[in-house]
Amino acid sequence: MQLQFGAEQIEAWAGLSGDRNPIHFDLEAARRMDAADVVVHGMLALLPVKHRMGQVAQGLPQDWMQFKALLKAPVLRDSAVALSTRERSDSTGFKLHSSDGGSEHVIGHVRAVEAPVWSSTTPGFLLAREEVTAWLARFRGNLGRDFDDWVALDALIFSHFLRHRLGMIFDCLSPQFGPGPDRLEDLSEHLLVVQTSHQITFCTSLRSLGELQADIRCEIDNIHLIESPGKAVGTLDLGVFVSDRHVMTITLGLMIKALPTSQGVMQ
Repeated sequence: MQLQFGAEQIEAWAGLSGDRNPIHFDLEAARRMDAADVVVHGMLALLPVKHRMGQVAQGLPQDWMQFKALLKAPVLRDSAVALSTRERSDSTGFKLHSSDGGSEHVIGHVRAVEAPVWSSTTPGFLLAREEVTAWLARFRGNLGRDFDDWVALDALIFSHFLRHRLGMIFDCLSPQFGPGPDRLEDLSEHLLVVQTSHQITFCTSLRSLGELQADIRCEIDNIHLIESPGKAVGTLDLGVFVSDRHVMTITLGLMIKALPTSQGVMQ
């Protein structure tokens, strides 16, 4: 499977996610991060990978599946990349790599899992139905055309987190990172936020939930961050409910780094 992401797709995902940091649009900003060209959003590159791997694992008997990806190196604008898969005893592995095989961008697997137990002590929040409807219409009309509903729901929750809940991460950090933004667009130019991994454990019925017009609620919990001078790494979980039924747990791996120059970006 061959893939390529151009400026139009980058702009489309920026509009959906609110992630308009310079590394995704400005060549000089990308070069300051040692990238040869503008960097494709990590979640944008993962969209067709998730859909394809969900199709590969469609015959698995369990009611729950897990998609796990490690983001090793950014995909660059207009660069040709290829998705290859390999069957394992208990999973199907995948690799997103340059077409010539010279570099790996994403590695991971998809496998059947037992139904997880979600337990949270934090209050959840309900996504406004009219906003969900409008967002899904934009997604379905462009980048997410013909993608399975679990891919759409994951992208929706991730985008909502970036736009409205990012400040929860900085509430858990020491003052060395300064006051945290509530939204990605308010991120200080002296902070770098990079997604390092993405795991989705989801109910397979999400392949056929239609328009996902039911109430969608999310809870954020299990924020675990390890700090060192100028840097923090860790994970957090997002529990997703559709019509009060737990259907998905998203685990995000993140790195937050203080920068000495004007390079506030998120891959």
